Amino acid sequence: MEEFGDNKMLYLRDTWRQGTMICDVLPINPSSNGVWPEPKFSDPNINVHFWNYTFPHLQMIFLIISFLWQFLHFFLGRLGMIRFTSHMLTGVLLSKSLLKENSAARRFFSTEDYKEIVFRLTGACSYMMFWFLMGVKMDMGLIRTTGRKAITIGISSVLLSTLVCSVIFFGNLRDVGTKNSDHTLNSLETVVIYSIQCLSSFPVVGNLLCELRLQNSELGRLAMSSAVISDFSTSVLASALIFMKELKDEQTRLGSVFIGDVIAGNRPLKRAAIVVLFVCLAIYVFRPLMFYIVKQTPSGRPVKAIYLTTIIVMVSGSAILANWCKQSIFMGPFILGLAVPHGPPLGSAIIQKYESAIFGTFIPFFVASSSTEIDISALFDWEDLSAIILIMITSFVVKFILTTVPALFYRMPMEDCFALSLIMSFKGIFELGAYALAYQRGSVRPETFTVACLYITLNSAIIPPILRYLYDPSRMYAGYEKRNMQHLKQNSELRILSCMYRTEDISPMINLLEATCPSRESPVASYVLHLMELIGQANPIFISHKLQTRRTEETSYSNNVLVSFEKFRKDFYGSVFVSIYTALSMPDTMHGDICMLALNNTTSLILLPFHQTWSADGSALISNNNMIRNLNKSVLDVAPCSVGIFVYRSSSGRRTINDTVSNLSSYNICMIFLGGKDDREAVTLATRMARDPRINITVVRMITTDENARENSEWDKMLDDELLREVKSNTLVDIFYSEKAVEDASETSGLLKSMVSDFDMFIVGRGKGKKSVFTDGLEEWSEFKELGIIGDLLTSQDFNCQASVLVIQQQQLMI
Repeated sequence: MEEFGDNKMLYLRDTWRQGTMICDVLPINPSSNGVWPEPKFSDPNINVHFWNYTFPHLQMIFLIISFLWQFLHFFLGRLGMIRFTSHMLTGVLLSKSLLKENSAARRFFSTEDYKEIVFRLTGACSYMMFWFLMGVKMDMGLIRTTGRKAITIGISSVLLSTLVCSVIFFGNLRDVGTKNSDHTLNSLETVVIYSIQCLSSFPVVGNLLCELRLQNSELGRLAMSSAVISDFSTSVLASALIFMKELKDEQTRLGSVFIGDVIAGNRPLKRAAIVVLFVCLAIYVFRPLMFYIVKQTPSGRPVKAIYLTTIIVMVSGSAILANWCKQSIFMGPFILGLAVPHGPPLGSAIIQKYESAIFGTFIPFFVASSSTEIDISALFDWEDLSAIILIMITSFVVKFILTTVPALFYRMPMEDCFALSLIMSFKGIFELGAYALAYQRGSVRPETFTVACLYITLNSAIIPPILRYLYDPSRMYAGYEKRNMQHLKQNSELRILSCMYRTEDISPMINLLEATCPSRESPVASYVLHLMELIGQANPIFISHKLQTRRTEETSYSNNVLVSFEKFRKDFYGSVFVSIYTALSMPDTMHGDICMLALNNTTSLILLPFHQTWSADGSALISNNNMIRNLNKSVLDVAPCSVGIFVYRSSSGRRTINDTVSNLSSYNICMIFLGGKDDREAVTLATRMARDPRINITVVRMITTDENARENSEWDKMLDDELLREVKSNTLVDIFYSEKAVEDASETSGLLKSMVSDFDMFIVGRGKGKKSVFTDGLEEWSEFKELGIIGDLLTSQDFNCQASVLVIQQQQLMI
């Protein structure tokens, strides 16, 4: 130790190699003195570059891995691959295959000093937190509510396929645990390989479905339920096998329990008892504490940081306990994750706080660091390569068949059966972690580990694009039958699916449903869907409040919706049927819930609230939610029936049709008719509304005197004329019909401006893809394409329109 300079600072190198020894200085200084430390010294053992310190070294590796996998995913994502494939390829790029031993780059990514321990610990913590978060997202209620189909597929896909593989490879298994053969390790490798190949992990399946946006589809729900069953059964089986192995290794007799011959110490029976005690504590102590935290958190307020920090400390302790009990390190955090109530407020708070860092930075680090031992060059002359590949392929085929057969037994379409089998056969981070653990414990050779990692990479690269090709959930919503209002029989029941995203959508939607004039002769079936964003759990939830017999974990969904629509049903008793649902799903897949519910209930119209809301006087914009806008556009693209987007604004302080009675006035609605199927659908709805004596309907048809400017087909014009002739001759309703001569788009805009203050609501057709002299040139100025040209004009700020606007798109038939 030597003093330098007036400031008497000590500069010591933390770690250096001297001969065959690695020398360390304690206490270790993990942080550097900066990129350009001053002063510089002549002794090379004293001057230390900043990357030789632990934290800067680790940060640089994180930076390199993050850059590489995002660079790769920029290209591979366009081929339909998921992020995990890019993580694996990053590991291959940083492995022995490309970075040769003793090279500077290899030493940088795989050190031989204390920093390697830090790297492994960081990877272990990443894996631990991943399993904890997946436990938080997982809904154990799926096990209680899973049907026979999911149970059969889950058990057949994992347990039965493992049993069949054991029979197939029985000849190789005869020497396991014996001393008669030199191939015992190879036999153990066989068991490890086909056991891991036959697994279907819920986190892996859930992550795949989430990236493919299939978790909300019927196939996705079935796959997730099957994965939960397989995960639960294999976890119990794996824990039992580990216990039996430890029991055999320590030669502890099971009968000793009954004769009091158990010796104190870390014996298998003691470990098993601690595992059982830990599970009981998680269920009966930890979980009630989580509900206590939920109760202590006021509605709409964030969970206190001290609670979240305490939970993470307990997660770390559970990992240490699981490792001490000879269980996998993720078992403890996963059990604690399951004990945390999923969804808001606690589950959502944990996911929002940690998910981005874990999935965006730490998991790529774990995957890449686990793959650094891949050495492709060692496979060129390896004599067991073909045997290992054969075992993997055979296991895949067995699992694929035993997943397909039960699905076919339940009469699923062949394409869906193949897609489900591919989902259950997908390999991801769980399988990588299992192979890494087996390699670390010497259960598989380095060459086997290399083959396994390459197989996982190939598997994750091929299956997602095939799934995108095989299964398109939107095709099930395709309209081959006419499900719209125009083709309904007279006085038949009108089935409407009303969607709500926010509390402020309730009153406008009820107001609109009242305007459809429900009666005993022509009733309205209102299917109400409250859509909520899925946060803090992996599996989407779909609740039918009519069928709901229990409260989900004491969480009450859609109370305001239930109360409001129950009152609406009572007000129109005998004329309105109300069925309320709640769907919690990812924003990208919410349209699947909407379309599936509309398809199952054969609705004629889906009503969607606009993504913008205004103040009571209509002068100020309150909210502008792009997520809702994207959802509305997705529904318009794939809906199995007609769709209406409702832009609600208060009109002179009148919020409901009932208010017009007290004001001794009428609710004035104007339908703008340009021609085409969307306008015909809008006229049909306006005609139904005209049955209500409180509503005055005006139909304004735009016409042109220039015969050459008419761009409607003769067939469309004939249908338009016929429908309007029926409207004018209908004696049951009182509709004011007028025609306005318009020569160009500027006259259209002027006409609409002159009308906006005369009506409480406008009904227009969307007119997608329809060209007309009335709107020629206006499309370029449209801000909201989903509203059509006329709807966009009426909602634009230039018009200062205080009336509500309902934009109708008729069902898009596939024939």
